[in-house]
Amino acid sequence: MPTNITPHDFTQYLHELLEAKAKQQVEPVRLLFAEYQGVLSHFPHLQPEVDKLLQAQTGRDYEQLVQALKLGLQGLEKLVTALIKAHDEQGLTIVETDDIASLAELLNCRMANQILQKSVVAKRGEQERASKKTIEAETTVSTKLDSEKTQPIVSPKKRKSVVEPASVIQTVPDMTDKRLSSAEGRFTGWQKIDKKGEALLATSPHWAAVIEEQTKLMWAINWRAEDKFPNCGELTWFNPDMATNGGDEGHKNGGKNIHDWLSYVNKMGWCGFHDWRLPTLHELKGLLTSEISQYYHIREDVFTDMQSLGSRFWTSSGDESNKEYAWAMYFGYGHDGLAHKSYTLNVRLVRSV
Repeated sequence: MPTNITPHDFTQYLHELLEAKAKQQVEPVRLLFAEYQGVLSHFPHLQPEVDKLLQAQTGRDYEQLVQALKLGLQGLEKLVTALIKAHDEQGLTIVETDDIASLAELLNCRMANQILQKSVVAKRGEQERASKKTIEAETTVSTKLDSEKTQPIVSPKKRKSVVEPASVIQTVPDMTDKRLSSAEGRFTGWQKIDKKGEALLATSPHWAAVIEEQTKLMWAINWRAEDKFPNCGELTWFNPDMATNGGDEGHKNGGKNIHDWLSYVNKMGWCGFHDWRLPTLHELKGLLTSEISQYYHIREDVFTDMQSLGSRFWTSSGDESNKEYAWAMYFGYGHDGLAHKSYTLNVRLVRSV
C-alpha cells in the first residue's frame, strides 16, 4: 500500500533540505574565520559573535554575509597592524592601544584608526616638547657654568671649611648595599649567564642568557638591546619535519624562517652552546606575567631585549586542527593565539639545562 505524503511531511522535508543547504553555505564563513584567526585572537570579546555566525541558519544570505565579514576582518587586520606599529615605533603604551582596540569592537575600525592617528600625533608632540625642554635645560646649565668660570677665585684661606654631616657619609655605603640587595632580590629564582656560559652575579649590568631555576630552562637574551642575535624578528614559521610540524611545514620565505635561523644560531653558537631551540607554547607561556612590566606582560628587567624585538613570538607548537597555523605568544596583549605560518614574528630561543 503506497505511503501518503502529508503536507506536514513535505514541510519537514523542505526544512531539512534548507538546513542541509545552510550547513554547506556556512563552510566559507568557517574558512574565513580560520584565515583571520590570528587577527581575531586580539579581540576575544568577539568570539561569542563568531560562534553564532558559525551556526547554520536557514534563510540567511551567506554570500552577502561572507563579503561583509571579509571587509570587516580586513579592517581589523589593518587596525592591529597599525596598533603594533604605533606601539613599537611611537611608544604608545599597551593601555592606550588596548583602549583603541576596544573602540574597534564598540564603534568601527575607521573611527578607531582615526583615534589611533590622533594618539600618535599627540605622542610625537610630547616627545618633541620633552626634547625641547632637555635642550633648554642643557643650555641653562651651560650658561651657568660659563658664568661661574668668570667669577673671581676665592683664596683658600677665606673659604669656610665645610664638614660633611656624619649621617650623609654613613648613608653612602648603605645606599650601595641597598642597591645590591635590591638587584639580588629582583633576580631571585634567575641566574644570569655570560657569553662563555658561565654564571654572573645578580648585579652584573649585561648578560647573554638567564636560567630559570624552577623550570631548568636557559633563555637566550641579546647582549645589547639593539642586537638582533641570537633572538630576532621578521621570521616565518617553517619546520620540514612532518612528525612535529602539525601537518604543514609552513613557509620558507627565502631562508628567513625559524628553521634556517635556528641552524645558523647553532652553527655559530651562543654562550658556548649549540643546542638552542624554539620554545613550546607551554614553555613560552610560562614567561607571561599577569601585569605589564614596562610595555609588555613579561619581566623586562630580566628580558632586556624586549623593546627592540617587539611583542609577538613564535612557539614550536603547531595546531593539527588548523594545519596552516602555529601558536604564538602576544606579550603586548598578554595571551597566546594562532598565527598563520606565513606571518613574520619574533623568536626567543631556549635550551634545556
